[in-house]
Amino acid sequence: MNWLTEIIGTHKEQAAVNQLIDLHLIHHKKINLVYHKRKADADITHYANLLIDQNFSGINAVVTPTVLESAIGDALDQVGFHTVGKVKLKEDIINLTDLFFRVTHATNVRLILKVVTHNACAKFHTDGYALRLLCTYAGLGTEWIADEYVNRKKLIQGTNEEIIKDFTKVQTMQPFEVAILKGETKLTGTHGIVHRSPPIEQAGAKRLLLRLDF
Repeated sequence: MNWLTEIIGTHKEQAAVNQLIDLHLIHHKKINLVYHKRKADADITHYANLLIDQNFSGINAVVTPTVLESAIGDALDQVGFHTVGKVKLKEDIINLTDLFFRVTHATNVRLILKVVTHNACAKFHTDGYALRLLCTYAGLGTEWIADEYVNRKKLIQGTNEEIIKDFTKVQTMQPFEVAILKGETKLTGTHGIVHRSPPIEQAGAKRLLLRLDF
């Protein structure tokens, strides 16, 4: 029995994979989150913190494979730092976006790279996007929780305390971890993963987040 059979047999909805290419398993009807843990790269971490310190204005653009490299390069060039970390970050974003194109079979995706200084979506929720890729390069990562610990009837109107049955079951993505999240749309036809942005505002923390939307 392989690990995917075990997941299906136990109705598990989240899957850790050993290779980025296996993120395509997000398409399985019983899975709403697939993630791959990666070792942090010191050069990228240093450069990510430089972007945070310089209040990097970010990237928010709909990209196709043909304009992907220039869209990232032009935005990073405006910061002015030319380091090994910059080269590595650009290459990593290109690779992850190329992978997302292959997973989604999309002709274009929205690419967002931004410095986050507030709590953003502080309430646990599901997305209206079919699929979303997330990777935090610096700072705290996205929080998520398995459906069995969620009161879904409270997702719209309830508080976090009403939505989450057991806060000890909340998982936090680590820096450089890559995940594809499934939302709730007609395309997915399943429960989207319940998640939220980490609460960072009160502590004055910041994060550099990559987000790709299909």
